Amino acid sequence: MDEDNNIITHSLFEDIYQSLKDFSDNVLDDKLDNLVRSLANEYDCVTIEGIDYLSHYDDLDNVCIESSTSEGKYLRSNFDEVMRVITNYDRDDITLKLNHAYHEIAFDRIRDSVKTDDVMIVETINSLEEIEESTGKFIERLREWCTSYVPELDKLSNHELYARIIRDETSRDNIKNSTLLEATGIELSDSYDVYMSDEDLVIIKKFADDLCNLYDTRAMLEEFIQEKVRNVAPNLHDVAGANLAAKLIAHIHGLENLAKLPSSTVQILGAEKATFRHLKTGERPPKHGLIFQHPLIRGSNWWVRGKISRAVANKISIATRMDAFGHQYDESLRKDLESSVEKIKKDHPFVERRRNKKKSDDKRKNKKDRKDKRRKSKRNKMKLRKGDYSY
Repeated sequence: MDEDNNIITHSLFEDIYQSLKDFSDNVLDDKLDNLVRSLANEYDCVTIEGIDYLSHYDDLDNVCIESSTSEGKYLRSNFDEVMRVITNYDRDDITLKLNHAYHEIAFDRIRDSVKTDDVMIVETINSLEEIEESTGKFIERLREWCTSYVPELDKLSNHELYARIIRDETSRDNIKNSTLLEATGIELSDSYDVYMSDEDLVIIKKFADDLCNLYDTRAMLEEFIQEKVRNVAPNLHDVAGANLAAKLIAHIHGLENLAKLPSSTVQILGAEKATFRHLKTGERPPKHGLIFQHPLIRGSNWWVRGKISRAVANKISIATRMDAFGHQYDESLRKDLESSVEKIKKDHPFVERRRNKKKSDDKRKNKKDRKDKRRKSKRNKMKLRKGDYSY
């Protein structure tokens, strides 16, 4: 199309689906490439609308790339008229073909996303978190239910063992003679006797059975995550562990998305609220987010957690990029991380005292003025107005 919006030449796409797919994937179509190069040989200047094709025509000096052109605006506003000039235009037919092609492209994207193991990791870790939340609520309810019947079991800190004892034995006499209590050292008193009907025990047994099934499902999902993360991201598995790696992938919706983030962002993933509060109010920025669950961070002293978090985030970024793009396994990543953490702990064995900076006279004066203003306002509030009292 020339400067007067007259069509010079045109080339129609034969396969609408493949052409749209190439455009969405930023792949240059052969017919379009041949058309542009033929025009470049005939004319002094060829202008293309769309910055996506900038790198394809670096070898042509007379080809210009612009984000928006007047000819492009004219084509979009007079699309029906232009199409009638160059082809047998049928709006309904073209709309039907375009809709069909876009549906096929959408289905292809869905199929490609399902094929990746990232989806399974994301859904599995989300399910595992929901199961952990449910088991926490259910075991609390079961303990409150049974505490009046077997109060001795309150000393048992293992929630899963508590649920299995209630499910397998249920009655107080059976629990007293159970082999599950031998390793715990808990004994039921003979003098304590509380009656509970068989119907009540059946309901408690069924509730404990459902809770134990949730514990079994949780163990199965944890084993599945271990194997899946080890196969998909072996370097990230070694550096962060299976559960933390899965949570990071789920939080950012994919391994490649995690690999594209800088290490400073990886460090505070999961602490978005604290980050925005820091930007808004000026409070201290968060030192760590989800990576606080890493044993090297959680088990260290509080005054070195920020430095260790930076070291862990750096190694996580390197491991993620190797898994997503390099597909190489490096055993030394974990050892390098542990040596870096040991060096940080060795260099900072004690809390560093901060030296108080001397405030300027202006700041001290402003602070004194603010204090005086607050005192005056308090005095004014304490004064009684005329009419507030009577003799």
